[in-house]
Order: sequence, then C-alpha cells, then structure tokens
Amino acid sequence: MGFWRDIKQDYTAVFERDPAARSSLEVVLAYPGFHAIFIHRINHILWNAGLPVIPRLLSHAARLLTGIEIHPAAKIGTGLFIDHGMGVVIGETAEIGKNCLLYQGVTLGGTGKEKGKRHPTLGNNVTVGAGAKILGAITVGNNAVIGANSVILKPVPDNAISVGVPGRITKKKIIRMTTEDGLIEVMDYFPDPTNEKIKELEARISEIARKMEAPQGAIQKGGRMKLYNTLSGKKEDFIPVTPGQVKMYVCGITVYDHCHIGHARSAIVFDIMRRYLAYRGYKVTFVKNFTDIDDKIINRAKEEGIAWNGVAEKYIAEYYQDMDQLGVGRADIEPKATEHIQEIINITKGLVDKGYAYAVDGDVYFQIEKFSDYGKLSKRDLDDMIAGARVDLNERKRNPMDFALWKASKEGEPSWNSPWGLGRPGWHIECSAMSQKHLGDTFDIHGGGADLTFPHHENEIAQSEAYTGKPFAKYWVHNGFITVDKEKMSKSLGNFFTIKDILSKFDAEVVRFFLLSTHYRSPIEFSDEQLREAEISIDRYYTTSLRIRDFMGQDQSKEKAGADEKVFEEFVSKFLDRVKEAMDDDFNTAMAIGHIFEFLRGLNKYMDGKPSGAKAVALVKKGDELFKEVGSILNIFSRTPEEWNQALMRYKCLDISEEVISVKVQERQKAREDKNWAAADAIRKELDEKGVVLEDKKEGTVWKVKV
Repeated sequence: MGFWRDIKQDYTAVFERDPAARSSLEVVLAYPGFHAIFIHRINHILWNAGLPVIPRLLSHAARLLTGIEIHPAAKIGTGLFIDHGMGVVIGETAEIGKNCLLYQGVTLGGTGKEKGKRHPTLGNNVTVGAGAKILGAITVGNNAVIGANSVILKPVPDNAISVGVPGRITKKKIIRMTTEDGLIEVMDYFPDPTNEKIKELEARISEIARKMEAPQGAIQKGGRMKLYNTLSGKKEDFIPVTPGQVKMYVCGITVYDHCHIGHARSAIVFDIMRRYLAYRGYKVTFVKNFTDIDDKIINRAKEEGIAWNGVAEKYIAEYYQDMDQLGVGRADIEPKATEHIQEIINITKGLVDKGYAYAVDGDVYFQIEKFSDYGKLSKRDLDDMIAGARVDLNERKRNPMDFALWKASKEGEPSWNSPWGLGRPGWHIECSAMSQKHLGDTFDIHGGGADLTFPHHENEIAQSEAYTGKPFAKYWVHNGFITVDKEKMSKSLGNFFTIKDILSKFDAEVVRFFLLSTHYRSPIEFSDEQLREAEISIDRYYTTSLRIRDFMGQDQSKEKAGADEKVFEEFVSKFLDRVKEAMDDDFNTAMAIGHIFEFLRGLNKYMDGKPSGAKAVALVKKGDELFKEVGSILNIFSRTPEEWNQALMRYKCLDISEEVISVKVQERQKAREDKNWAAADAIRKELDEKGVVLEDKKEGTVWKVKV
C-alpha cells in the first residue's frame, strides 16, 4: 500500500507543479519525470531487498528512457516532480524530502572518493533551478530555492534562496502573514542579482537626473509637487482628482496596546503631508481610522478582564496622549470599524452578488483569482506565492490566499447580524468601507506603513475595485521601517520601544525631529545615540534663537555692514524656496532640515561679523521669521529658548532644581565681585558636573542645560 500511496502523491504533484498538465493519460504516457520517479520507487524497493544487479540495470534503462539518472539507493520523499528532466542526476546517498521540484540539468552529487555519505540532503518544498549543481554532504533547508545554474557547496538554511557560482545565500524571502486561519508563509519574489544591479543603476540615474533638474525647478515657480507612488513604482506629478482638493486616507492602529516608535513614525509622516498640502493651499480632507474590533483586542480583553470595547476605548485614549505630545494633529475624520458595520455588510454582499466572494459556514471569503489585477501594488505574481507549512490551511477556502471579508463569531465573541449569520468584519474590508463612505469611490492618497503594502493594501484594492469597478486610490504612499541593529523593529522580535518609554528619556520634539531627519520612505536606524544627535541639533536652533533675541536687543543706532552681507541677503531671499523645493520633491523633510541648518550656519556667521543698523536688524528679523514659518510646517521649533531649557531640565538635571541653580549663580556672582576667582571657578565646575553650563554676558550670567 505504501508504494501506491507514494506513486499517487508523485502523480498529484505533476498537476500541482505543471499548469500545462491536462489529463491523466498525458502524464502517464508523456512525462519522463513521472516515469523516472515511478521506476525509481520500484528500484529502491529492490535495492533495499538486497537484490543484486537488477536495480542497477533498471536505473540504466530508466536513464536511457527518460534522460534522468537516479541511483537506486537514493532516498526520495513523496511528491517529487522533475520538470524537463533531461540531464538530471541524483546520487547514491542523496536524500530528498517531500514536495520538491527539480528542473533539467540538476545534479545532486558528491565530492571526493571517501566512503560514506557524500551527497546532499534536500528538505521539504525545495525548488532547484535548471542546471544547478548541489555538491557535497550538505543540507538544503525546508522551503529553500536554488537558482538556475547555481553551484551550491555550503549548507542552505530554511526559507533561504541561493544564487550564483559559488552559491550565495540571500536573505530570507518569506513573508509571514497573520490571517483568519493563523500564521501563513508565502514566498516573495525570486531575487535576480542582474536585475538588482540594473535597479541600482536606474536609481543612480534617477538621482543624477533629479540633481540636474533641481536648478531649473528652483527657477520655475509654482511647479507641480512630486509624489512617489508605490502603485507605479516611481515619482509622479501630484495632480489631485479634484483640482485644489486633496482626499487622503491613512490606515490607523489596531487599538489593543500602547503605541510604539513605528506608529509614531507613520503618524508624523502623514501629519507632515497633511500640514504641507494645506500650507501649499490645498483643501485637505484627512481620514485616519481606528480598528476597534480584532482578535488581538478580544484576547487583550480576556487578559485584562474587561470588555472588548473597554480595551478599544482605553488604548484610543492612550494613542491620543502619545500623539498630542508628539505634535500630531487629529485627522478631520477618525472613523471606527464598529461604526461602519452596515457599510461593511453592504460591500460584502455586493461582492458575493458580483461573483467575487463566496460564503462558507458563516464566513465570507474574497476569491482573489477572480480579480485579474491582484498583485499590482506589491508587484507579486499570485502563481509564485507558495503557502508555507507553518499552519494547516483552511480547507474551506478555494485558494489558500483567499481572505475573509466576514467572519462567523465564536461563542462569547462580539458579533453583529448579517445575511450569513452572527459575525464580525474581516480586517481588510474595514478600510474599504470607511474610506468609501467618507471620501468616495476614488480618492487621492492612501497611506500607511510599508508592512501594509501586502497583503492589507493589496486586498483593499482588490475588494474595492471589484465592488465599484473604479480605481480605488490614485497615489499609494508608504513610509519605511524603523530598524534596530539593522533588523526591522517588531513585537515578535522583542526589539520594539513604546512611545511612552522613549518620552520618559527624551523630549517629544527630539523624537519628532529625529523621525523627520530621514526621508519618509527610507529605513531609520533607531538608537539612543541617534536621539542624542537630534537633541544636539535642536539645541543649536534654540541657542541661535536666543542669540537673535540678544542681537535685536543691542544698540542698533550705528549702521555697520556684516561680512559678506550681499551673500547672506541672497541666502535669505532663496531660503524658503529651497525648503519648498525639498518638500515638493516627495515630502523630502530630510533635505528641508538640511537647508534649515545650512541657513542656521549662515545666520550665525552673519551675526559673528557684528553688523548693526536698520538693514542688519531687517535681515536678522527676516531670518527669524523664516525659521518660524518653516518650523510651523514641520511643527518643530515652536517654543522659546527658556521652554526648551526647562524641557531639558526634566531629562538631564535630575538631581538639581532651577532654584538651586539660581542660588549658585548668585553665589558665583558675589565671588566674582569679591575677586574670589577660585570660588567662582569651583561653582562653575560644580554646576558643569551636574549638566549646567554658565555663560557670562554684559547683562549678567545666564545658564543652560548642557547637551
């Protein structure tokens, strides 16, 4: 019985692996790969039985018949498929797991003449490309892919891809998705080193072209904004659906826990976009949702012993507290999933009626094969997505990648009436329902973190466009990840930091500045060191702001030109346009901040020349006004130097108060008046050790927190 069971699985594998396989007769009569494995199964039984000569003769006959040479001693799991099998060689001690795929010209051979195991072991679900050579007593892990013509001489880990000569192990290309059925793994794109080099070259050419166009763009006033569109994979002119208006939807948080720094980045990125679009004169309608019903919320309710909606309310309040500190404004509309159940049911029913969805035992699934454009956002080919073995797939689905629109509720879970019985919405359908209700069938910008591109946003597009027959969102915008030690920050890895944790050590303006100092699409390496650098930069601004105030308070009765006054005057006249140019170029806050600090250096250099008079006052005052205008766009630099200093006190000078500092300054002033320089120096040193820096001016001694 075992023999025929194995043959049946080998036969089934042909249809699973080869879309050209059409009939049983065709496979039995015309598939050399199936012939080779059929004969090998017989040979392997004979070999294990100790029969002499016959197994070797049969393997030679099979080689002549099929072009595939398999040693009768090789151990091969069920479900092997050899496609275009001419030239395949499987050595004596090779071991192949279940559901593997080999193409033509593959060699699973050994090296050296020593006896014993000289051939490789292949795990389950391994794919070996045409012409690849796997040599030596090495192991290729489960779900691995070996590129065409690669030569593999070293072990290959699970879920890895190996390409090149000799084989180079690439990073894992497995996407882990949490679905209604649990954790599922799908294979991402197959990396091609040549294509990757071409992409790098294209990126460099694009950057050179951008720099060449920049001077011309600076001259042309009122040019269009550029926005990178994930859907097209390039920067595009930003042209709203309705002139002068921008409709913008951003995926918000699932409210079951405190927000982390990744949530802060996404919130600040889209807060800046909304602010700058309004600054440029657009009428912006900004919608950002809360997912307030989800498995995570239900589980947290059980852990905390409160109602599920109590969990949602608690963490929405926590979210607002964090965002208010970070200077993130409220969206114009902040809908909740549970407030849109009827809209969700209407869309789900419409998709069932149109044949895009199907109901099974109270669940409703979207059938992705019905939507021909599936994968257009994430650039994935559905046929190349391989379901992993980490979870038993839901057999009720017609395709393992089909996703839930409506979920039948389990006992004790929150539920709503629907045509399919008591249940609750799936995750993806919520955003389609909320965005359509508040922004219409087609709107301008849909945003979120890069981790939402697939499957969440891909599924949103499929269900929305299938339902309406219209384009869903014109521009898809995604912010990059935050990494820790070069690895993506995530709760599963335990390397995440809540906003509350960070704000216990750093001022909120420091965090906001840090996140804006990198272009929103680029990854950010998070560390305390990076935050300290941001703190120093902000302190430079407030130090300059204090200097501007002192300058304006000086005697300005005499006219004295500053050093390079014409250069600085031109610098002032162009500053705001340079910042706008940076922001118009895909909201490049990093470049805008670079211009700010270049201007900061220029202003300080101008004041170093000790200019005075009406013109000098006008220039410095204009510079100060420009700082405030640009700061209002980014929502930074909004405090006085004293308020900044007080904020630093909370984090830097924990064992000394402002009152004590004032007393020490007075004591030092008395010592200076008495010419007791030793005592004055001792007080300065004492305060310096506590993080307080003194500066002696004509008006007296002032202090600030050292950073």
